[in-house]
Amino acid sequence: MMHNNRFMRYIRQEIFREIGRQGQEKLRKSNAAIVGLGALGSVSAELLARAGIGKLILIDRDIVELSNLQRQGLFDEGDVGKPKALAAQEKLNKINSDVEIGFFIEDLNYGNIYKLIPIKIDVILDCTDNLETRFLINDFSIKNKIPFIYSSAVGSKGYIFNVIRNKTACLRCFLKEAMQLDTCDTVGVLNTATNLISSLQANEAIKILLNKAYIEKNLLFFDIWKNELLKIKVNKNKNCACCVKNYFEYLNGKKPSKIIKLCGKNIYQIKTKSINKKQFNNIKNKLKRIGKIVDFAYCVNFEGKITIFQDGRALIKAEDEKEAKSLYSRFVGN
Repeated sequence: MMHNNRFMRYIRQEIFREIGRQGQEKLRKSNAAIVGLGALGSVSAELLARAGIGKLILIDRDIVELSNLQRQGLFDEGDVGKPKALAAQEKLNKINSDVEIGFFIEDLNYGNIYKLIPIKIDVILDCTDNLETRFLINDFSIKNKIPFIYSSAVGSKGYIFNVIRNKTACLRCFLKEAMQLDTCDTVGVLNTATNLISSLQANEAIKILLNKAYIEKNLLFFDIWKNELLKIKVNKNKNCACCVKNYFEYLNGKKPSKIIKLCGKNIYQIKTKSINKKQFNNIKNKLKRIGKIVDFAYCVNFEGKITIFQDGRALIKAEDEKEAKSLYSRFVGN
């Protein structure tokens, strides 16, 4: 009965000759990691779950905010304040119970990447919002020969690029550390742009999982407002620190950040200390005595302003970095 249900679920996809029954079975045995579950990652994860990818690993450090709902269709008003990875896992389980969903409410960094992403993963989808994490994934991908797909979208524009060792350039070949990139906070973002980029990213992931020969090797650029499409050839940088010299400085912890401004209005992520479960519960009980908390088990939200996670990490709404550090010191400690 389960086999018949599976056949009916994917029948329209199997009819497509580039996939077929054998291709669908291959997808069922495949796995993918999605890093970042915002406007891009939440949509890409949903598309891959509906397509029948056998296992998805979801990684995100953030919580759902009301302003996310304009473009992050996997979430609804009932998810506001909830960790995105948890909310996404709950929704995807309802969409396709055949897909195994693993999730981590963590900040991906050089210290935990090998714990969160198996080196036997078939493909990684980069849906993050900062260059440090992108370069970390780039290092991890090149070193372990794992294909990954870079995606970004802001305003009406978006980019897609497949990074495959020995076949394409890598991110370090054309993105520079000191680049000042636009953000959703500074120029806004259209939900049509993010949905377009996610669709392309999920489609490239499916082609990679099926080992199709015509995987895109150019950097794709779209401006959905102007209906503009460009294919940009990216040559491998013969002096690239990563894919040529194999110097994996981000993977080796070259310069880990203790405070990061997220792609959300005045939200800072801080982690200057690690805490254990007992300390986390003590913080939670202290906050209960002085204000309103919402307990999500994996984290606790205090007064809608501070979200503290079990590992000591906190997301803090503040006017500036100085205020964020002060609040962290008051409620979590130094």
